[in-house]
Amino acid sequence: MTCHALLASTVAAEMCARRAARNARPTVLVVEAMPSLAKVLRISLRAAGFDVAEAAAGGQALEILDRGPTDAVVVDPGLPDGLGRTVLDRLRQAGDHGFAAWVVVSELDPEEVTRRYGPLSGHYLGMPFDPWYLAGMLKTFLSEKNGGGQR
Repeated sequence: MTCHALLASTVAAEMCARRAARNARPTVLVVEAMPSLAKVLRISLRAAGFDVAEAAAGGQALEILDRGPTDAVVVDPGLPDGLGRTVLDRLRQAGDHGFAAWVVVSELDPEEVTRRYGPLSGHYLGMPFDPWYLAGMLKTFLSEKNGGGQR
């Protein structure tokens, strides 16, 4: 391979990598035990431009988070395995170095959720809710995390 061909292939590879990064869809982990709500969230978030990973229990969510970061997490802390607080603690500990966005969805009022699961830092959405509103919240959080630019 000539130097020119090597340079051209390197530049092309860099251009492809930049294009892929611009077109990458943020990934949201949905942690929800109710299959019907998980399905609504999966469909809505995908239509809003997100890739979606799913966990029906806290233990499963923690395994997914251990494999690598996601861009955002939506969690109902009232999980059947009782690990909702553990998942939220993991998200809180990550701070600015981990998850760009996390939102708690719950049938409980915010004060009760805070009493049971710890501080929410404004990351609360009560049920019932509009999944498109949730998608907008996540996009806003991600935009703020990425310095105001669209991802």
